[in-house]
Amino acid sequence: MRPTKKLVQHEVIHLTKEQYHIARKSDFICLTILLHDLKCFDDELSEGVENISTVIHKMRSTRNVFVSLHSLKDAMNRIRIDAGDQFVADAKSLRRDLDFIAHIRNKGVGHLDKTLLERAAQWIPEIFHIKTQDSDEQIAFLSYKAILEAAINSYLNEDGEQKIFKTEIDFLYPPDAQLFFEFLSDIVKRSIDWLENARKIIKSEIEFHSDDKIKELGIIAGQTNFNLKDDSDFLFSDEALQETLISAIEKMREIGVEEETIQFLESKVFK
Repeated sequence: MRPTKKLVQHEVIHLTKEQYHIARKSDFICLTILLHDLKCFDDELSEGVENISTVIHKMRSTRNVFVSLHSLKDAMNRIRIDAGDQFVADAKSLRRDLDFIAHIRNKGVGHLDKTLLERAAQWIPEIFHIKTQDSDEQIAFLSYKAILEAAINSYLNEDGEQKIFKTEIDFLYPPDAQLFFEFLSDIVKRSIDWLENARKIIKSEIEFHSDDKIKELGIIAGQTNFNLKDDSDFLFSDEALQETLISAIEKMREIGVEEETIQFLESKVFK
């Protein structure tokens, strides 16, 4: 029986998430996800349509992009970015257009509003034509078309006029389709530009750790509390580190890792 490594008593250090820049790192993760989502959607929305399957795919991508753009709107309101006047002006302009995006997401994407669905059924009666009843693809296309157009056309000013386009949008009318998709493409590209700049600023504020921090951050990672109603702990001590390492090494012995390998690891971590 191999002797157990003796633990030396050490003071537990009570750290905080601020000391590990957790909030700023979470901002970086948020912007990274949104940036890559929108780049993917930008590519998909730029693709041509060849048949009804590709049209349905484009409609589905159009709905999905509203989710990411709405998340971007929330992020812009929450995340503090210290930047120049042009960055601030671009952000202000983008926020105005994202108000429209929020309406689409809330009524016809993130939620399927009952009243909006009824207007969609009224707007596109072809969904229920006898010639389409046995064509799932045709019904799917017309259903996507109906819900998107109803969401777009219900964004009204006080005079009952569509706020952005000043006309009702019908995707089967080429000028309408061009008007809407050019507008959406512009928002997506401006959003990508903003995200790239914001992400670069936040990245410059984060200290990326080297190998000598891996052990400490492993202990901190092990204290992650996935009950989102409570706080996570950020306690660190050499004793806790040694306990974790000893437990890991004993597990390796249990599963039959060669003793030579274990001794090599012990020589590295218990110096």
